[in-house]
Amino acid sequence: MPHPPIVILTDFGEADPFVAIMKGVIAQISPRAQQIDLTHQVDPGDIQRGALLLWQAYSHFPEASVFLTVIDPGVGTDRKAICLEAHDRIFIGPDNGIFSYLTSPESKAWQLTNTRYQYHAQSATFHGRDIFAPAAAHAAAGIKGPEFGSQVSDLVQLPRPTLKQQGEFLVGEVLTHDRFGNVLTSLGRFNKTSSGILKFNAWLGSIPHFEIAASDLQVILPGGEKLPLINTFADVKKNSCAAVVGSTGLIEIVSNQASAAEILGLKRGERLRIRLANKGSSFQSP
Repeated sequence: MPHPPIVILTDFGEADPFVAIMKGVIAQISPRAQQIDLTHQVDPGDIQRGALLLWQAYSHFPEASVFLTVIDPGVGTDRKAICLEAHDRIFIGPDNGIFSYLTSPESKAWQLTNTRYQYHAQSATFHGRDIFAPAAAHAAAGIKGPEFGSQVSDLVQLPRPTLKQQGEFLVGEVLTHDRFGNVLTSLGRFNKTSSGILKFNAWLGSIPHFEIAASDLQVILPGGEKLPLINTFADVKKNSCAAVVGSTGLIEIVSNQASAAEILGLKRGERLRIRLANKGSSFQSP
């Protein structure tokens, strides 16, 4: 049976040999495992960005895939190195909040303490090579969580993104933006029907489900400016911005062949709103 793929996410960039060294270690242990780069362009130490990228990507890979995640500003400290089983996939990395948007009551985690599954050389500064890459390779080869070490609970969690109902508004926040300047928000998740109705299901939160006509939805910026919802980038007027339901189902703020992040100057954590009490909206209990 072919080994599951190993999907690698780091903040190492591409100027140094660190990613290639980890791949070399993996190839020595599990040469049949396919190695896939998720990205290595996360800003150094940006744990929240890494957590979002994992959440955005994991479901598009086969079950049993192994995600090797090394965004680890606490390397060499007493933070735990763990193997997490969640959503029928395996996640290897530091217990620093990077897995916050993946954990659930069904998740299980084990500490990576068994030296049998670590690299022969040990460093306080390169756990990607010494602990995480070997664990990912062994996991892809069939080693199970309990073989790595003792089970752990109470994993480090990042603060949940804002998503709440406040009167007649749905309140969210700016999460991040991609290299095109599209601003990802915590507003969502939405599914659009053929009749132009948006069906909402709470993301990382617990608020009433509701439906709203796409033509009624507007995103209200911190300064009060309202952005209409459009279907795709080409529908945005030149030098302006609008909202779109992105591929994740979350609301994104975009521009047409320009950076919405630069045009609007939105920063991570800034509050955004959607007015719910529109003529096309209806509510149901959670």
